[in-house]
Amino acid sequence: MTEKEISIKSSLETILVPTQKLDQIIDDTLFNPPVQNKKSKKRIYQVAAAAVLILGIGTTSMISSPAFANFVAQIPVIGNVFGYFATDNYESYSSFSESVGLTQSSEGIDIVIDQALFDGTSVTLSFILKSENPLGDTLQIKGQPVVKGVDGKNTNLKFEYVENVGYVGLYTLTPNFESEMAQVSISWEPDTIITEKKEVEGNWAFEFAVSQISKEPIILDEKVKTDGVTVHLKELTVTDVSVNIEYQQLVEPSLLEEWEFVEAELIASDNLGNVYKVPYNGGSTDGSARTREDFNWTATLRGLNSQATSLTLYPIAQVSRFNTETEESESKHLEFDAIKVDLINQSHSLVEDPTIPTLPEEDLD
Repeated sequence: MTEKEISIKSSLETILVPTQKLDQIIDDTLFNPPVQNKKSKKRIYQVAAAAVLILGIGTTSMISSPAFANFVAQIPVIGNVFGYFATDNYESYSSFSESVGLTQSSEGIDIVIDQALFDGTSVTLSFILKSENPLGDTLQIKGQPVVKGVDGKNTNLKFEYVENVGYVGLYTLTPNFESEMAQVSISWEPDTIITEKKEVEGNWAFEFAVSQISKEPIILDEKVKTDGVTVHLKELTVTDVSVNIEYQQLVEPSLLEEWEFVEAELIASDNLGNVYKVPYNGGSTDGSARTREDFNWTATLRGLNSQATSLTLYPIAQVSRFNTETEESESKHLEFDAIKVDLINQSHSLVEDPTIPTLPEEDLD
């Protein structure tokens, strides 16, 4: 084996490959290519970049094969999408996610589902969207992915346009899981792609499953109250890639006689002095709500320092209204007692009248 081949082989050993699908992927793509139906504009592929590289060692004759060349041409930056969102603390997601490798094409637009991760609370899937023609710097997708068989959902989309790659994006789904699930099934049928340059109606459809990664739930069940607003911190879940918090805001009906909207959020700090933004994934009401502003929230902290042994949660809330006389919005800021969570023994304690830490400048909106 040449020095170059040894170097390639060493690199390949660090790539996670979906081994159960690998044989079928190779067989379907190289030896049994699908027959193209000229009446249909849709085609589906399963791709694995690592599989191509493995075949490249010691199989030079295959590289000259037209089928192999076509297969390579279909592969975008597989396994790399989470890396484009490192500034949002998604660096570790690639290591713990499952490779999906599904591609569908319609109306000249390829959508690739790259990887997916289920942490027990939310599902995050990475994708790439490519077009034969430039689409511009904005993106809207009609038809969101859903977790099959689970009622309710909060869905968040973030994306970046990358030159010579296309759009790279992340969908985060936070449905209302009523029980523990070892695996979930995802369905995604986008029907329209909207950008600043065009609107494309197409036919893309995906279905796949993803298993839950390990997690450590910590039950909090602590309530803190200020000026008619109660924040009920229910549960904190630590996983290999994130910290998920479930909490609820409860609003006294009398408060809404003067104010219109209430929005409770969280800031966190660890024992090492790091301060973290804890953006919520979305909120919903349930049958126990006494007011229109009683919400159940889920929020996710990413990038927790691996050496941290405790985490303090600081609830804050914004109460606002629209003044019809001045035609301006008015608001007031509320602060609450904090909850300190020991990540080692999974205990927690109340911190009265804390000093709310300041977020790093890059996390300020």
